[in-house]
Amino acid sequence: MSNDIPNFNLLAVFCAVMEQGSLSKAADHLGTNQSTISTALARLKAEIGQELFVRKGRGVVPTAYSQSLYEQVKTPIQELNGVFQGMTLFDEASTERRFVASVPEHLQWLLLNRFSQLPNQGLSLEVYDQPDTDDQVHEDLLTQKFDVMIDIVLPEHPSTVSEKLYDSEFVIVCRNGHPRIKGEITEAQYLSEQHAVLARTRRQVRSLSHYTSLDLSRRKIVIHGSSLFNNLLLCSQSDYITVAPLSLAIQFKDRFDLQLFKPPFDYQPISHYLIWLKKQNNDPAHKWFREQVINTTNDMSKTLNSWRSAF
Repeated sequence: MSNDIPNFNLLAVFCAVMEQGSLSKAADHLGTNQSTISTALARLKAEIGQELFVRKGRGVVPTAYSQSLYEQVKTPIQELNGVFQGMTLFDEASTERRFVASVPEHLQWLLLNRFSQLPNQGLSLEVYDQPDTDDQVHEDLLTQKFDVMIDIVLPEHPSTVSEKLYDSEFVIVCRNGHPRIKGEITEAQYLSEQHAVLARTRRQVRSLSHYTSLDLSRRKIVIHGSSLFNNLLLCSQSDYITVAPLSLAIQFKDRFDLQLFKPPFDYQPISHYLIWLKKQNNDPAHKWFREQVINTTNDMSKTLNSWRSAF
């Protein structure tokens, strides 16, 4: 009896090229070389009798047939990968594995500290700052540079899955000796002062713009910083003001002699999400790692609640 279904490995390679966007990235993702990817695609093309990709510039783009095929096979491929990953052995007491995550500054130490206290020091964590743009979020997830990412904007990609971790507030920050801001701040004052802002963008605008209807273009920006911590430090030594998550600002309030204010304008809380690749859903080690992240942020949320009541 003949079998007209293409080889699973060929379909897996095809899905990798669709998700990674190029043969070279698919090769890196699958731990092979570009020649092997090209050969697999040629075999799949011969088996199904359809053109899969056409060259455009230095890369390739999928045909309409490929788009349709991918939509139909991506879920079964991911589920089969999940079955095999679910059979992988993981022992919290003895397994050695290094996890890698992209994490906001105010969570980095909390996660690193949790791992430093694990009885099994063969389980370790490496953290990176958040990417500067959405494009990099997608890229770093799909190439598996990171096991998970924590971010405020969800990537719009069918291969990713997410879970909401917590909501947080942001506060306005300036030094205690600020000559014009003493104990309170108005919207007019906020807009008239000189600002240190985070250069990071999400969906082509600065992060704060997603959470208020205030026209932030009216601000006088003097510093485009790459780090929230650096902006806090700078404002502690100058008359600039900045915005930071409450959980970060309150940690350095006394150390940097800072004033913290609730925003004097309408705003929404900032939701943080844990994001990972769908195909890693059933990987025992990955599931354990996600639990560590979730437990850490749950503990932080409880602390945040006590800070909110005192703030």
